[in-house]
Amino acid sequence: MPISMTPRQILRPVSNGWITFTFIIAFTLNFIPWSNKTVTLQPDFVLLLLIYWCSHQPRKIGLSFAFIFGLVMDIADANVFGQHALAYIVICYLSVQFSRRLSMQNVWQQAAHVFSLILLAQVMMVVLRMVGGASFIGLGYFLSSITGALLWPLCVTGLQLPQRRAVKERYESSSGT
Repeated sequence: MPISMTPRQILRPVSNGWITFTFIIAFTLNFIPWSNKTVTLQPDFVLLLLIYWCSHQPRKIGLSFAFIFGLVMDIADANVFGQHALAYIVICYLSVQFSRRLSMQNVWQQAAHVFSLILLAQVMMVVLRMVGGASFIGLGYFLSSITGALLWPLCVTGLQLPQRRAVKERYESSSGT
């Protein structure tokens, strides 16, 4: 597989305020009461952000945040206590492990990895529910992993906006004027 020779832009450091703001938006989107038709397509926005921040900023967002956010999601969804927490921890661990691989790929290849991570999280949550005595939720539950993967390029672009330097500003700073 040849290495891409396209130049990559160096990003500014991310602020803690931006990370906090993105998680507030993600929790808000997860807590919105969706209609029954759209709830099957609604991705887990908190999980998407955990995958992004754990792979791009593993020193700022790690397994402890994944555990806490998972417990919050379990309480909010009134699910088996700990199922989101366990799934989030496993997915964040894998995101950190695959972060170098993800950074070397384009966003659509990254979306394929994100699809597999979201699907794994959903399978883990369904298995934990079934172990607890619940019946199988149905295959429609897994459609949101496709939606999450399709949203990945938009997510990456949007989350990196504050970190990108304007082209004009970059040329001015390099020319010394």
